[in-house]
Amino acid sequence: GRCRRLARDHEATPGSAVAFFVLAAATVLLRRLAKPL
Repeated sequence: GRCRRLARDHEATPGSAVAFFVLAAATVLLRRLAKPL
């Protein structure tokens, strides 16, 4: 639900698609790290 942008390829360039993937992965990682605190 939160990473819906990754389900479709609307990005104009491969670089922007990779940037959104990295951003989504970082968001998931930060949420997992912050949860036990």
